[in-house]
Amino acid sequence: MEPILIFGHRNPDTDSICSAISLAKLNELKGESAQACRLGNISKETEFVLNKFNIDAPKLLSTVSAQISDLTRIEKKTINHKDSLKKALEIMTEENFSSLPVVNSKNHLKGMIHISDIANAYLNIDYSDLFSKYYATYENLKDVLEGEVISGEYPTGKIEANLKGVSEYRNLLAGDIVITTTLLDSIDDLIELGAKMIILCCDKDDVILPRDSKTPILRVNKSLFKAIPLISQSVSILSILNNEKFYSFSIDDYLVDIKDIMKESSQTNFPVIDKNGEVYGTIRTKNLINFTRKKVVLVDHNESTQSVAGLKDAKIIQVVDHHKFGSFETNEPVKINAETVGCTCTIILDLYKEAGIVPTKEIAGLMMSAILSDTLMFKSPTCTEKDIIAVNELSKIAGIENFEEYGMEMLIAGTSLSDKTPNEILTMDQKEFSMNGIKLAISQVNTVDVKGVLDQQAALEKVMADTNEQNGYQLSVLVITDIVKAGSMLLVVGDSTIVERGFRTTLTNNTAWVDGVVSRKKQVVPFLMAASQGV
Repeated sequence: MEPILIFGHRNPDTDSICSAISLAKLNELKGESAQACRLGNISKETEFVLNKFNIDAPKLLSTVSAQISDLTRIEKKTINHKDSLKKALEIMTEENFSSLPVVNSKNHLKGMIHISDIANAYLNIDYSDLFSKYYATYENLKDVLEGEVISGEYPTGKIEANLKGVSEYRNLLAGDIVITTTLLDSIDDLIELGAKMIILCCDKDDVILPRDSKTPILRVNKSLFKAIPLISQSVSILSILNNEKFYSFSIDDYLVDIKDIMKESSQTNFPVIDKNGEVYGTIRTKNLINFTRKKVVLVDHNESTQSVAGLKDAKIIQVVDHHKFGSFETNEPVKINAETVGCTCTIILDLYKEAGIVPTKEIAGLMMSAILSDTLMFKSPTCTEKDIIAVNELSKIAGIENFEEYGMEMLIAGTSLSDKTPNEILTMDQKEFSMNGIKLAISQVNTVDVKGVLDQQAALEKVMADTNEQNGYQLSVLVITDIVKAGSMLLVVGDSTIVERGFRTTLTNNTAWVDGVVSRKKQVVPFLMAASQGV
């Protein structure tokens, strides 16, 4: 069974990563298959936390769009390149296919055989040099004729003899294959002349005595006129396989990426290759309708604009979040664990308690770190008494006696931005908002060196201006939060009206200090939202 994918928002912070890992571990302890994922690079702060508790970073997830492997129906029929045209026709007729993938003995893709290829081969076959011109095997010949070996030693492998009718008796050479009937008493003469094999067409009631000879006699209960066309069907697929280009897909390809290719191509069947390079099967356009949706759990967010690509293809089974719910819609009922606390991990601790499970030392350390990070060591207005109680409980399980000292060490470890480019600074924790028709982006970074960040002001403003133009934003806001002074410097590019109105300030050189503002959720977004009402 595919694991449930658990992930936080894009540009993940410590809460987003630690929530995903902690909840995945809880599911695992409850006997459910789950995998923690991330939607972006981890921050220095999160890296510090993961290293502290010896936990690997979650798998990077780029999309949950449906893949070929999620399709509920994939045709499994293929044809080996040494199989006969007759066998290919039988499969095509049975499955209503106009083409089939051709594979070698290792099940690797060799090409595509079309019914038109077989028809053209029949039109151009010259029976006099059938086996010298086309690859065929004695096994295929016996199969298509439904023959019975009644005498001699039947050969195996590739046929390298010439096919001749009994009417060519005078031109018979040793090693030729001869097709004849019981109406002509020619069997012994043909053996004497050195025939490689005798195909004897007869009635099912005819009695044919075996000969004391190694020359094989293949009895075929068909008339000569029916047997001769069948012989051409013993030709192997590889004899007529052309090198025309065709489309094939990987089992991991996304349906959204292949739909247009399939729609515009004249090809009807498309081979699918698995991770071992073998042919997994074939798909047709009609197969794309039904697929098994990936099961996902959203933590620390609930809006699709902040989530993974392809979310519409997935089945959201749970949301664990401490943010407001915006345009959140699902096609099916969803389990929601939401609470007005400072951190998602505070909610997840409750889920552990409900399950009667005590988190491991490492998981407790992650959840404690996430709460300290999201509440800025309890200084954020989003912090609640429940967050503080949770940290006290978790610190004991994690074996961290002085969580205040640890928390400051963690925050400082994550605030160095000297090695970050302006684009990285802005996208580390960036969210998009729409406020009464005003579209904007708000980024936030925590630091102990606001001046150091503003040393790159010109470069930051250029990236913000580019971001506005590319995404149709009226403005971009960078909230540079000083974790020691418990306030933030705002850097604004674009129409600053709602910023100045919301915080009752005037920007100087596109910046303004707002004392006591540390929370984007409670102290930035609500003020801007209120200010946008009058714009």
